[in-house]
Amino acid sequence: MVGDKVDEIALALKARGVQFAHYKMSQTHLEGDVHVAGERRIAWFKDPDGNILSLVSG
Repeated sequence: MVGDKVDEIALALKARGVQFAHYKMSQTHLEGDVHVAGERRIAWFKDPDGNILSLVSG
């Protein structure tokens, strides 16, 4: 949970080469690399070991 910093952190990670995962989900749309569902904002990415991590507003 990163509060209102999802977009800021996602941009910083992307600038360092992190690739984000994009998923098709009902009632969700994509803004850049951030999935938006109402007030919730989520960005998913993999760490070097292949674990899926996320940034979530909260």
